[in-house]
Amino acid sequence: MKLRILGTNNMSSLTTRWPAYLIDGRLALDAGSLTRSLTFEEQSGIRAVALSHRHVDHTFDLVPFGLNAKVSGWPAVDVYGIQDTIDSLRTGLLGGIAPVLIEGQGEEQAALNLNVIDYHKETTVLDYSIVAVPVPHAVEAAGIQVTAGGTKLFYTGDAGQGLSEAWKHLAPDVLLTECSHGDENRTHALRVGHLTPGLLKETLVDFKGLHGYLPRVLVTHINPPWEEAVRTELAIVSEELGHEILVTESDMTFDLGS
Repeated sequence: MKLRILGTNNMSSLTTRWPAYLIDGRLALDAGSLTRSLTFEEQSGIRAVALSHRHVDHTFDLVPFGLNAKVSGWPAVDVYGIQDTIDSLRTGLLGGIAPVLIEGQGEEQAALNLNVIDYHKETTVLDYSIVAVPVPHAVEAAGIQVTAGGTKLFYTGDAGQGLSEAWKHLAPDVLLTECSHGDENRTHALRVGHLTPGLLKETLVDFKGLHGYLPRVLVTHINPPWEEAVRTELAIVSEELGHEILVTESDMTFDLGS
């Protein structure tokens, strides 16, 4: 399993990209920066997209991606999400251009096929097994575990305090998780369902207590104004746990092995 980081921030600018991640060039996790990070050739290789939740910074590039697929004649791409996410796409982000992208026109096929996935139910997507579990956030949200061969990657999407409930159902090898704010902003993070370094430490301690080990930890979704503080505080957490916590950046790639 090869993981490519496309975007890592929850604010978009010339130098920051919204969240999106690509597995083996075929399966995307979230779509905040799906098109602005990839060439047309790279986009054409994507066969499925799994979404964590409906917020625009995680879904926005489905529109240009779908239009690119339609104009270029690429095969239809399957988009997966929990019911709340799929309903929101139909009525919101994709609603205005649904006849073009998700319904097809005449004999033309749709560019994007929307599929609902249920919590805790294993679903086969391409050559992968995916499982969605509920995670605490400001809106209904799902963390997504992707399994290929002997490797399990769990992408939390946006998640706050209470993430440890997921550990009752999952024991991944690799954890791709958010850390949006510094600990000084803990009160706000608790209110909107995000993690700080301190909150991340708490859930990692819970993970180790339950499973007896810590997964490889890759951190993403940092709020740019808090980045310096988050990096400093994560370094302290890493030292306290005796375990590497790596802050990801756009265009990084990882061979997650087996």
